[in-house]
Amino acid sequence: MKLKLKLLRIDTILPIKLFGMVMLLFMTTATVSAQKTSTNERTITGIIIAEGKPVAEANITLQGTKTGVMTGEDGTFTFPKKLKAGDILVFSYLGYETQKVTIMSDTSYIKLEFTVDMIEMIGALDDNTPYKSKRKN
Repeated sequence: MKLKLKLLRIDTILPIKLFGMVMLLFMTTATVSAQKTSTNERTITGIIIAEGKPVAEANITLQGTKTGVMTGEDGTFTFPKKLKAGDILVFSYLGYETQKVTIMSDTSYIKLEFTVDMIEMIGALDDNTPYKSKRKN
């Protein structure tokens, strides 16, 4: 049995090499641009205090999303998502004013002090009438 070898011509090899080089250049450029965007994002940590004491279980959320975290018993937190400049964190806790902090290009640590939210109750409590159950015995 005879084998016939067919030689590839130079004009068919050149486009294959050119295509390979273009693909290599494309993959290298895509990798470099992906690395540039990740350097602008950073992990944010911090502490929340109120009246000189750490606030446990305060809520921290990224504005416009459902992504968030609660502070630990020592008032510290580490936000679970990497943030970039311009993102806004919303800090809230019952009895204190909700505060918003805009992430700047050099922000990596936040120390926030809550201020008491003054709530006024208007009107009098109506406690003259005893409660009567509607159940029949």
